[in-house]
Amino acid sequence: MSIEAGESAASRLGARLRRELGELLLPQRCIACSRFGAALHDGCVGLLTAAGGTRCTRCWRPGAGTWCERCAAGGTQAPAFDGLRAPFRFEGLARRAVLEAKFRRVTALLPPLAREAAASVPAEWTPEAVVPVPLHPARERRRGFNQAEHIARTVAEVLALPERTDLVRRVRETPPQATLDAVRRERNLGDAFAAHGPVPPRLLLVDDVTTTGATLGAVAATLRAAGAEQVWALALARED
Repeated sequence: MSIEAGESAASRLGARLRRELGELLLPQRCIACSRFGAALHDGCVGLLTAAGGTRCTRCWRPGAGTWCERCAAGGTQAPAFDGLRAPFRFEGLARRAVLEAKFRRVTALLPPLAREAAASVPAEWTPEAVVPVPLHPARERRRGFNQAEHIARTVAEVLALPERTDLVRRVRETPPQATLDAVRRERNLGDAFAAHGPVPPRLLLVDDVTTTGATLGAVAATLRAAGAEQVWALALARED
């Protein structure tokens, strides 16, 4: 390991320890009920808006039958993952929780949401490992952590699976997906990821939010090209 890499790893560890210490020492008030004791009580998770109703079981688009028209048609328009689940809609308290975790580093908000996400994984999915969507190293250094790794860690614990952060990396820094329309989101991610094998046959890919599924699809395609036979996707929330 180079001196620069060692310093970077030490810096990330230091930032993580300071963040976790601050969350431990400072009194936390639940964003849902305003009572002290947790950033989000497990019992208050039910107050978040569920991503319910009839949805495409592959891309989780609302208002569709078993599969939406795009997924049923297959081809290049269909996502590269085999199925997607997200327990919440990206609005209200769910949106606030994700954004405060991502940009204010209130990572204590993520475990209760991640446990709910893990509970939404269908029994017929049989992944061998949980893979967080990676950030580009430069963006991770600026942010201080990768929220998808925090989510994946809890999901892996609930499902009793290993978390694999070594299977795929982001090799090209791209503009934030939230700033782009659907077409540009797809183009934005071309050649942004690279797999590092060997890759297990069945994987569960995890991110915080999904809208068009472009990011999850790009990572899933990279993992498939590296040998994965099935890739399922999981997010905390979907922006419908």
